[in-house]
Amino acid sequence: MIATVVVCLFVTVGIANTATAQASDNDAQDGFLILQTNLHPPYQELQNGMLSGYSVSVLNCVFERIDVGYGFAIAPRQRNREMVRNGRADGFFLARISETMDEYAVATNPLALEKWMWVSSAIKSDDPRVSRRPKPGDFTTVGAILGSNEAEWLTEQGYTDVMRVPSIASLVGQVAAGRVEYALVDKNSFEIARNELGMGADKFMVQFERYAPLVVYFSNSYVAAFPDILDKLNAVLEFCETRPMRLEPWERDAIEQTQLPTVRQFASSPELVAHVQDQLAGAEQPKEDQKHLIDAEWKALARSGQSSDTAAEILLNDLSEHLRRFQSSVGNQVAEAFVFDVHGQIIGMSRLTSDFDQSDEAQFQMIESINRDQALIADIWYDASTRTFLSQITVPVVDPDTGRTMAALTVGLNVSAALRPDS
Repeated sequence: MIATVVVCLFVTVGIANTATAQASDNDAQDGFLILQTNLHPPYQELQNGMLSGYSVSVLNCVFERIDVGYGFAIAPRQRNREMVRNGRADGFFLARISETMDEYAVATNPLALEKWMWVSSAIKSDDPRVSRRPKPGDFTTVGAILGSNEAEWLTEQGYTDVMRVPSIASLVGQVAAGRVEYALVDKNSFEIARNELGMGADKFMVQFERYAPLVVYFSNSYVAAFPDILDKLNAVLEFCETRPMRLEPWERDAIEQTQLPTVRQFASSPELVAHVQDQLAGAEQPKEDQKHLIDAEWKALARSGQSSDTAAEILLNDLSEHLRRFQSSVGNQVAEAFVFDVHGQIIGMSRLTSDFDQSDEAQFQMIESINRDQALIADIWYDASTRTFLSQITVPVVDPDTGRTMAALTVGLNVSAALRPDS
């Protein structure tokens, strides 16, 4: 492991996995790259002169796994994009997915999910502005960080007079002083800045606007030179992302009040119960070692989007077709739906799942649930197989005649669609 020093406004250190004497000779062979970034706590931040943060730790893990040399350089976000556009850098991170950037760069799967909030000065609970969000053209003073993902999005949405300030601390201070009525910021970054400024939560009103998946963009020229690296990176991301985004109380309440009743109704519907009974009737229970073999083959092929013979057979059964009709009926709020039996084996799915055996997953506990009205609502995490951020809802499927649990239904809720304010 060697240190590669890159200068671009700031000096930072990236890690390369090639020996110093061999680095220049091997660069063209191993895809050695320089990624531009900007300081954006808690995702990218400097600690004792070293670049750290959540996204940096994920990328360190990824590049080590795929054995590619790399370095990081810090510069303002706008300059980073221009360097990639002009072919002077191999890529940059973290960025929201944008049609404009898609013209000159290729996005990876998301590394993180930002929660964008409107932040304004605190007002009384009976003030009519409590439920108000600024709209384009309504003469409200709207602020964002200069060159940020939020500032770009505001421009695309038609906000014309956006006050752009150089840092999150400055923006929070402008809101507190009343010079900016509403600021659009990432929730994590806002809370860090607010705490560093010594301001309490009671000084602000915070309203959810949207989720924003964040990716690494690689330049078209780099992808053309090394076409396999992007697929390799995406394939190992799931092993390097270990931090789910916890559902906040309001998010969990929204799911329980809006989506959970629909899932429960579907799980107890005569049609679904009949399809589950048909799949279970006469089904042979494979031995444990055979189940492991089926699961291993399933996983290996699913990573490349292929179906094993077992998966292909399940995808064609009547239960899977019924699950697809359900998913289609609720629109883009649901990314997947699948049913597994009391042994944890998938018996029906609307689309290919990442694995066959669910007995080692948290939702398997619903099989042994004594309280038939219980439901498990999981925290938000990125699912590579659906390419969406999901919160999975799992409920038991109960035999109406005997009252015993036959199976469990899991519905993958697309939180970006299901929890936005206008959903």
